Amino acid sequence: MKKIILPLLLLVSAMVSAQNQSTIIKTEALKMARALAAMDFKTYAAYTWPALVSDDSSKQKIKQGADSAAKYQKQFGLKVKSILIGNPSAVVKHKGVMQCTISQTTEIEAMMGSLSSENTLIGLSTDGKKWYFVEASLFASPKSKAKLPELSPKLVIPVQKKPVLKDANGKPLDIKQ
Repeated sequence: MKKIILPLLLLVSAMVSAQNQSTIIKTEALKMARALAAMDFKTYAAYTWPALVSDDSSKQKIKQGADSAAKYQKQFGLKVKSILIGNPSAVVKHKGVMQCTISQTTEIEAMMGSLSSENTLIGLSTDGKKWYFVEASLFASPKSKAKLPELSPKLVIPVQKKPVLKDANGKPLDIKQ
């Protein structure tokens, strides 16, 4: 009887731990999404991998981006209508960094229509409690990639979908990439 109970308890413990990890990741991603929706770039930057925002050049780019967003928000009536965060993939550990993928669907409205995009974020953590999120496309940029941890070959990153642009009447528009 003891031989059955111990493995069963270990299995249940592992399942609860994985479920808690998934909840932590999603909660952290939702906090980041709320900061983005509120155009709170200081909080949003706190969820960006530290090496990407630690130098003066990166801090200046974040400030310029925030200033531009505020300008366009006012000029074109831009607002973040919604940000949906998916469920994280299984967490893998690679070279001391826990990693996962998580989908983010963002819808932005403006006077002339709306834009909806679905992106993949890479979740990164060194302790499993504090998670950072990086747009998967940044790993394609040599300058950004040099500041990011190496991705696990076990991490599956889906192909990015084309954004959906709609006019003010809700009619889809064709986007050339």
